[in-house]
Amino acid sequence: MPPQADVSRPVLILSDHVAMKVRLREAMAPYAQVECVDTEHDLLQRLARPVHLIVVHGVPPFADGRLPARLRHALRDASVSIVVVTNSREPAWQQGRAQIESGQIEDLIYTDTERVDALVAAWSLHPDRCRQKVEALRLAHQSAPEGLHALLEELLLNDTADLSVTAWAAKKPEGSRFALHRELAKVGVSPSTLVDVARVLNVVTRVLLRGGTRLKGRLAALPDVRAARRLLARTLGMSPSDVTHLAREEGPEAVRDRTRQAVARMLGTADADSDAAKPRSSGR
Repeated sequence: MPPQADVSRPVLILSDHVAMKVRLREAMAPYAQVECVDTEHDLLQRLARPVHLIVVHGVPPFADGRLPARLRHALRDASVSIVVVTNSREPAWQQGRAQIESGQIEDLIYTDTERVDALVAAWSLHPDRCRQKVEALRLAHQSAPEGLHALLEELLLNDTADLSVTAWAAKKPEGSRFALHRELAKVGVSPSTLVDVARVLNVVTRVLLRGGTRLKGRLAALPDVRAARRLLARTLGMSPSDVTHLAREEGPEAVRDRTRQAVARMLGTADADSDAAKPRSSGR
């Protein structure tokens, strides 16, 4: 089980839709304590006690772009993340990217184009890893065929320092590598390939989030920094410093494009060099 958020600081869901409350609760329950509120007033009252994360279902009656500012004003802890789940056509959040840049909210997750369950689950993880996992999941959804999304989500959301085929197989009901190989043979990929893809996504997104700082210490889901360097050299033909340099010179999207192409090659996707660079819709 990955590091969880402090259970004394729950995730709060603001929604007026029963089905969405159930969906969000089920997505985050394995990783955090979850509470639901039905009104803004109830949410503001609940903020008198510590919370880990606020998830706003930003459709009527909560389709209000000014709501995050009111929540920020009421919050006693500025480190609490606010995530809005809405659809890409909702006019109230057309300035959402500006709100992310200003720090009013941490993320906008779109129900009509993204895999909502995995992304909100990632935001409910421990604060030291949630942002990197959200980035890794989005990159996985853009890089891999849709039939592999659930498997990569399983790896990325539940990984520990021991991200390996053996550790993955041990978490399966049968608990055997043979059973895992048999399961993945149905989708035409090997467990070791998917584990390598998850490792690549972890390393690239960690480097992107660290920006100009040097890689040091222990990387999540990799045994050491040398393993990270070998993996990047083998799959992207780059070093961590190369990734950082590319992000500085051409922007993070250039790194994502390079990663999408590498993942497509690892998975044997046709026309990897051209098609993998194009983001794919991950809605469901």
